[in-house]
Amino acid sequence: MTSREVIVQIASRAVQLSAQALVVPPPGFAQVSNDGIWPNAKDLRQSLYLDSRSRSVPLGVNLQLLDSYTSFGDLNGDGFDDAVTVVARGAADYELAAMLNQGGVMFNIADVPLGSSLPQIASHEIQNGKFILGTGSSSASYELLGDRLFRE
Repeated sequence: MTSREVIVQIASRAVQLSAQALVVPPPGFAQVSNDGIWPNAKDLRQSLYLDSRSRSVPLGVNLQLLDSYTSFGDLNGDGFDDAVTVVARGAADYELAAMLNQGGVMFNIADVPLGSSLPQIASHEIQNGKFILGTGSSSASYELLGDRLFRE
């Protein structure tokens, strides 16, 4: 790794830790730690997600987790599995939600809109720190940098 890549990685982790520190759970929401070192779908269902105003909210009527479109793997190079999942917002708005595993707690650090209709997802995986989404004959690769998920 070059010195520039190391500096970018350190700065990215600092932004991620700061973002987690600024998460304010809604009243009455108890932040729950993961069941173990490796997160699972249950941990994601007990996590906070960003709403349209970037507030942290639990899953509910206007925010649904699509479990079948969830991938686990290390997004930020810290050695712990994170996740990328598809969430439905409202009646028909779909987004990729990047979920970091920080200190045994999952939280939504970044979202990427997918549109008002869910694309035909053929495959999804986290590999070498990147999320790869296969839609039919094409694929898109996303990388987490700080608190943003960028399409490459």
